[in-house]
Amino acid sequence: MDKTVEISGLSKAYTQGHEQILVLEQLDFHISRGEFVSIVGPSGSGKSTLLNIVGLLDDVYSGEIHMFGRRLEDMDEAQKAVLRLKSIGFVFQFDSLLPEFTVLENIEMPARVLKHPGTVNGLELLRRFGLEEIAHKFPMDISGGEKQRAAMLRALRNNPALLIADEPTGNLDRHNSSVILDDLRRASGLGTAVLMVTHNEEAARRADRVLRMTSGKLEELTK
Repeated sequence: MDKTVEISGLSKAYTQGHEQILVLEQLDFHISRGEFVSIVGPSGSGKSTLLNIVGLLDDVYSGEIHMFGRRLEDMDEAQKAVLRLKSIGFVFQFDSLLPEFTVLENIEMPARVLKHPGTVNGLELLRRFGLEEIAHKFPMDISGGEKQRAAMLRALRNNPALLIADEPTGNLDRHNSSVILDDLRRASGLGTAVLMVTHNEEAARRADRVLRMTSGKLEELTK
């Protein structure tokens, strides 16, 4: 499979007083097109730091990263910003839908920012995921599970090569968590690489591959 992200020897340290705190240590990692990968680990293990780097939100590190066929270290900030907007979708624990807009209008926001209609519009995404009945409702009128599903479709609106999901089920009950995980699986089936970070090991096992982050290092787990 084509490598969407390929990382070699990634390290990241913070300075605290006169001390260097190593957060990531010589990580090697990859995720391919259409693959669903989860990372589990305790708070402070380096999961969020890794997501920030892969999500092009942090560029202070050592190592080498190739994303979407390009070497990040050869790109300037403007190029990275365009790459992030066009090629990466984000889903977080809280949906962050804008309350004054309908579900459909919220989903269409990334396309408006990019000023590109895309090949699949928001209504078609809602249909594909069985949510067309909430298209014209406002966030206050739908359930928490539906809000999170709408947030995921917003992240998919620009047809990203990579979807980053940071604790996407952390605010949901068991049933709605399962629905979101099914949606992430469906997204990977459409060709998007899905990278999920979670504390929930049961949720993590729904991915194709499960990695554990411990003290800044990754190990692959047997499912």
